[in-house]
Amino acid sequence: MSAQARSRSKSRGAGEDGFWPENESEPPKGRILIGALLALLLLAGGGVWYLLQQGEDEVEIPPGSHLPDVYVPQAPSKESAALGRRATDIRAFTEGEVFGEAKEVSYQKYAFTLVKSEVSTNCVQAAWGDLLLQTLRRGECSQIARGAYLSQDKKYAGLFTAINVVDAKSAQQVLNSLDPSLKGGFVRPLPIEGVQDFGSGFTAAYAQAIGHYVIMSWVGLADGAQPQAMNELIDSSLAVQKPEDFAWGRLVQLDPR
Repeated sequence: MSAQARSRSKSRGAGEDGFWPENESEPPKGRILIGALLALLLLAGGGVWYLLQQGEDEVEIPPGSHLPDVYVPQAPSKESAALGRRATDIRAFTEGEVFGEAKEVSYQKYAFTLVKSEVSTNCVQAAWGDLLLQTLRRGECSQIARGAYLSQDKKYAGLFTAINVVDAKSAQQVLNSLDPSLKGGFVRPLPIEGVQDFGSGFTAAYAQAIGHYVIMSWVGLADGAQPQAMNELIDSSLAVQKPEDFAWGRLVQLDPR
């Protein structure tokens, strides 16, 4: 796991020792967000306009589509600024580049195997929701990579996603549009053999922008149950996040300092 990933593990939303708050008998039912920061980002990204136009109660999730119960978007890293424009990073990523070194991934006690992967130039077929699809089009999305992971003990499942948009501003707007409270859409998971309808149970997604790329790890227990501690999902997400190393590798090529 990259040093960047390890440093971010502290900001993924768990309480002390990674457990749910002491005054909660079970994990919170609502969507968990970084409130104040995200509100400012939504103003910049158009999400508030969407809510005002649609009305949150009027937005329905299409049958068979799912949103995570926990969504944690992380602030863009200043160290990835050199990767902020696709014009300086024009080479399309390949399946081998993203997943070639990430067929077996692990973090702490969580070990996963890549069971299915795909790189597509048709971004709208890999996602759903009017708001998200509009944002992808505005951001000139050219590629979306998805990789489905299953833990070696078959207890956890996850989806890694990398989205290639035109610049860092567009990447941030995609992060905003993924906010589950807007019900504006999400990435479609790849099927995972032995896991029934990933996303229909309790899941958590952790997203960030690395330059003009949107990177997300979306994880949950394979049976859809709620975890006893959020550290289960935080640590498993850091394993599933491993393919992000391709983006940091590109950053080093552009800015080797």
